[in-house]
Amino acid sequence: MAWRKLLARPVFVAVAGSVGKTTAKDLLVGILSTRYSVVANAQSLNVAPEIAKVILRVRPWTRYCVAELGESRPNTLDSMLTLLRPAIAIVTNVGDDHISAFGSRDAIASELCKAVLVVPDSGTVVLNADDPRVAGMANGLKCRVLKFGLTESADIRARDVVCVWPDPLEFTVEYQAQPLRVKTQLYGRQLLTSALAAIGGGLAAGLTLEECAAGIQTVPPAEGRLQLVRHAGITFMRDDFKAPYWTLDPLIEQVAEAQVQRKIFVLGTFSDTQLSKGEVYVHIATKLMEAVDIAVFVGRFSTAALKLSNQENRNRLFAFSRVRDVYDFIQSIHREGDLIVLKGSEKKDHLDRIPMSFSGEVNCWVDDCDRHMFCRECSHVRSHRGLPSVNVLAGTAIRDTQALAENLPRLDEFEQVVIGLGNPGADYEDTPHNVGYAVLDLFAEGVSAPWQAYPDAWVAKGQIIRREGVSRPFCLIKVNSPMNLIGKKLAMLADAMGFGPDQCILVFDDIDYPIGKVKMRMNGSSGGHRGVASVLEAFQTDRIRRIKIVSVRPIHLDPR
Repeated sequence: MAWRKLLARPVFVAVAGSVGKTTAKDLLVGILSTRYSVVANAQSLNVAPEIAKVILRVRPWTRYCVAELGESRPNTLDSMLTLLRPAIAIVTNVGDDHISAFGSRDAIASELCKAVLVVPDSGTVVLNADDPRVAGMANGLKCRVLKFGLTESADIRARDVVCVWPDPLEFTVEYQAQPLRVKTQLYGRQLLTSALAAIGGGLAAGLTLEECAAGIQTVPPAEGRLQLVRHAGITFMRDDFKAPYWTLDPLIEQVAEAQVQRKIFVLGTFSDTQLSKGEVYVHIATKLMEAVDIAVFVGRFSTAALKLSNQENRNRLFAFSRVRDVYDFIQSIHREGDLIVLKGSEKKDHLDRIPMSFSGEVNCWVDDCDRHMFCRECSHVRSHRGLPSVNVLAGTAIRDTQALAENLPRLDEFEQVVIGLGNPGADYEDTPHNVGYAVLDLFAEGVSAPWQAYPDAWVAKGQIIRREGVSRPFCLIKVNSPMNLIGKKLAMLADAMGFGPDQCILVFDDIDYPIGKVKMRMNGSSGGHRGVASVLEAFQTDRIRRIKIVSVRPIHLDPR
């Protein structure tokens, strides 16, 4: 605070908004740097301690200090604005980012408006005319106001916008009846807001429209914000810094318009939605099936997207729990000319490891590590951490099914296959997590079906006599694999024994239900159960019947 009071000559600029503020900040720095010395916060380091660090880097001869401000909860901006005391404030838009903390978009707008209200009468406020909440922030202000957007009432207006892949964003901007064609290095029509905001900031600083356009043209995309990474003839478009749900539709629409041989979309963790996971995943999967050639979902609840899987899109829609498995999958299918879009949350997914791995730079495959940085900055990126490759997809795992088939029984297409989920080994016996094993043991005992031990599983076959006197064959399987990695071996067994996912019934524990509760499902996501997710990923379908059981007491089963 004391140092800020001594800095009378430098002009301080605040850039705020739900999305687009990092790009707007970077573009504005490019514009101002054509004439002045500029200091700004790096990347998206936009919390109070980082703003303090930026101010400490300002010197009396610095002309502009541009600071991106992040709002994560009510009153976040208070301390930052007290330190910064901006003479120019820019607000890009109001979205649903952090809406769970604020409760509504109006509350988010009220927080962002604080950046506008602290600007002195001699300063300038730059606002998005296309966003009613942002445009309304001009009410009652005595300082200069510049509004930007596509609407005719905007002071800085864009028209003739072109942005269809592989061409970058290009548009004509009009200011004071002067039109000028602006070319950028940006990809994505949604970045037009950031470009116009930066031009507004440049004009507020006294630069000409020509200087603003020239400055913008020199700035590449910010890391993880529609940033291009090219390798071996394929192009990754990284939009993996964050993924608020409300930003997905514009990106999907952009990819749908792309003129390219093949489009692959990888979606990780998204945030800020009040819809159920099932509704959200199905909605997104539906849109992606219309927009791209291959859609890949990754994350703990990604298998919810498999509800949309059917015969028509069986080879177009995939879901995985782990980013490592996505990399293996992409590595196995990519071809020259592909456009691969990566959309996710840097803190949860670290999807940047996928393009990095094409150069052999990644050994760390920990998921959900909660480190708020890109992997190229992380000291662990070359450390061998996380689970090894699993090759979970049925039909792609390296295995000798012929050798297995020589020992295992073959099943007919009508035979029901009941798989008990559990962990092999004495340490896991009689634990709640091994309910699947225990249920099958009791059932086999009740119907006198003896267990046969094989290297990869224990198998019991028998017959159930129905009331009508008709016998129905069944097969019980306890896979000799840790529960969370069961999918690969079950896929191997399915190949060797000749059964499909439609014949399977999974029996497993579920801690989300009351003790003693039993629930049946015909399909659906894994519900976060890693063992079930492993199976759904191996077969890439959610149409597998399952029985959930919770018990911490001995299980009593009537074999009838």
